[in-house]
Amino acid sequence: LVLAATPFSERHTGEAIDSKTRSACVAAGLSHDVFSTVFFPISDNAANMISGWSGFGRGPCCVHTAQLSVHVFLTHSAIKPTREKEHGIVAHFSHATGVDGLGALHKCQRECTLPEHHPVKDNDTRWSSGHDQMEFFRVQQRALQLYDVNHARKAGDAYRQYQMGLEDWRINLESVAVLQPVADWTQHMQGTKYPTLPLVLPTVYDMIHGMKPDATLTLDFPGVQEYDCKPSEMHQGVLLARTAMYDDFVSRWITTLPDETKRTYAIASLLHPCFKSYDFIDEYDFIPPSDKVWALRELRTEWTTVWKPKPEPLEPEPLVADGAAGGSNDPMPAPPEPAPLPDPPEPLTKKRKVSLSSLVGGKIKKEVVATLPTAFDELEAYLAEADEKDFDIKLLTWWHAKETKWPNLAKMVKQYLSAPASSAGVERVFSAAGNMHGDLQKSAKDTTLEHSLFAAFNTD
Repeated sequence: LVLAATPFSERHTGEAIDSKTRSACVAAGLSHDVFSTVFFPISDNAANMISGWSGFGRGPCCVHTAQLSVHVFLTHSAIKPTREKEHGIVAHFSHATGVDGLGALHKCQRECTLPEHHPVKDNDTRWSSGHDQMEFFRVQQRALQLYDVNHARKAGDAYRQYQMGLEDWRINLESVAVLQPVADWTQHMQGTKYPTLPLVLPTVYDMIHGMKPDATLTLDFPGVQEYDCKPSEMHQGVLLARTAMYDDFVSRWITTLPDETKRTYAIASLLHPCFKSYDFIDEYDFIPPSDKVWALRELRTEWTTVWKPKPEPLEPEPLVADGAAGGSNDPMPAPPEPAPLPDPPEPLTKKRKVSLSSLVGGKIKKEVVATLPTAFDELEAYLAEADEKDFDIKLLTWWHAKETKWPNLAKMVKQYLSAPASSAGVERVFSAAGNMHGDLQKSAKDTTLEHSLFAAFNTD
């Protein structure tokens, strides 16, 4: 939902972002204490956003954070020569659009029965443009090689210096396979129609596990037989770049992840019925087993201190004035008559047989009776149920069905499931704002743009 969409005429400094955010929250009816009002604000990793939202308990956009690690792979020196050739080829077709340029490439694509696509530019402002560019080269390899044969001489030295050899094509192919899981994950984590925050830790840990230096690389592409490459079979440049990306992922998501951010991710994961046992960390040797105990403790602490209903206080007995019935001047009541002693039992003529089960059962019965007064706890009842096995479960529907059973826990769940893991949804608002404020709408007032955005994104 769009809270505010106002012009930002000041410089985009941290101080200006802080001031603009506070004024927008107050105008929307939130408290002046934004830190206690906004639950988990998410932004990209730009320095001005980090500075501007540091006072609100800011959390990082998981997609932007992953892109920083992907950038380590794409710019690694071991594969940099191949990346420079791809950039040069794309630049060539951007400028050469005639019969010996882009037109010739389209002809080669038709001859190879491949889709007629322009080469993809690698844009730093787009999260997955580097992977998309390498995917273009993978799909269009035959068309580009045919272009080299038929048109490279006419294209001139400006193009021939970027022609790719067999080693370059191999590096490109394996690089696409390395980045494919991250690209798929990025697309899923940008969703705005389903909760994403509880998926962060389980999915990020799985990605890190798949890019370990000793992990097998799976090459799985549409229309091609899937096969695996052991690390010893991979191109050493790609292996070195993947290892560097792995180290960066570990640093950002395990070593230096702020404790409060990790706590929010962990609690959100535990509120997902597929991950409430936190067993997903058991197969990862880079996560200490103590994290499970820590996560459950943090969940119970949050539930007990914030969401669990407090017991009703006992009403004190009314005071009775002196002289009234029951007052302090009343005479002491007479002691009760002593109860008569029971008759002595008859002497036993035979020993009674006692079974072991009856002895143990009696002790268990007494212990159970002693624990019966424990009050019903919604969180413990939720944790006691078995984990859901279907990872494609519709999480909001599942919790909607449980709301009458655990009403107070459902309130906590709504807060943690409503926070997004990525700021991609806001990026879409920016794009919509640009379309609504195009060349033909420049005279529209600021309030008109804000109302248009609010109507577009707050209606289904």
